[in-house]
Amino acid sequence: MAKIKKGVLAQGTNVWIKHGEDSAAILTKMVCITGIVLGDDSPTDIPDTCLEEEDSATSTYGLNTPGEGSITINTDPENATHITLLQLADDREGVEVFVGWADGKISPEIEALTGVVTLPEGRTWTSFTALLKNSAPTFDPDSLVKNTVSMKRQSRAITAYKTVTP
Repeated sequence: MAKIKKGVLAQGTNVWIKHGEDSAAILTKMVCITGIVLGDDSPTDIPDTCLEEEDSATSTYGLNTPGEGSITINTDPENATHITLLQLADDREGVEVFVGWADGKISPEIEALTGVVTLPEGRTWTSFTALLKNSAPTFDPDSLVKNTVSMKRQSRAITAYKTVTP
């Protein structure tokens, strides 16, 4: 009997962060992220109850409020990508985040003049924009020093599923 594939493993996921001005944007592949949480979106409620209504209030959906998430690292001062992430968070920078799922190994590419990022079809991608905010490192017994960088998403997290096999 053939083994049934049940999903995509988290192991093998890669994260890239685009930062800087579009004409000089940098696409940094993060090294050794231990976790990423995107947060859930929620639409606002706009009341639309008529005065004649005597039983229940009604509403309709309004604008989407993007979720808040985080990126967690076991902080390594010798890992340049950790320092870049922490500096961007200290500056409360706006960034674009590209999460390459573990169903492929292909990397995104950035157009040098425009800063536009191209996501290859041979991998599933989740992308969004976010504002970063740093927090203090965590020191727990029998553990590595950790930083959890908060992300206040500014857009929906859009997933483009893998369409071709490289």
